[in-house]
Amino acid sequence: MGPATGWPGSGWEVHWGEIAERDPVPAKTPEVLGWGQRVGIQLMTFFIQYISPVDGDRCPCYPTCSDYSRQAIAKHGLLVGGVMTFDRLLHEGDEVHRVPRVRVYGTDRYYDPLENNDFWWYKKSH
Repeated sequence: MGPATGWPGSGWEVHWGEIAERDPVPAKTPEVLGWGQRVGIQLMTFFIQYISPVDGDRCPCYPTCSDYSRQAIAKHGLLVGGVMTFDRLLHEGDEVHRVPRVRVYGTDRYYDPLENNDFWWYKKSH
């Protein structure tokens, strides 16, 4: 895939290189993940593999809502990751006015990575 572009005339552009078919879960080994995280990630993986192909692609964002959920659960745990997932699902329509548009998976999507939404979780060191 080539470069992904933002809103026309915005000047925002990033070169993605090759994007994997699905975004990986953050780099934590399964031994480090808690049982709740493993169960949550397995449920989302089941959804991606079996339900999503039948139900169709409905998420307008990148990463997709199910990939976002797997990343949030792996990074923050089942409870906080689940809350972040529900928040994303409730506000995905609002994001189209706030985030840049990128072209991935052969379609335009709205770029809303986990890192843009977990700023509240970390305290500033200053």
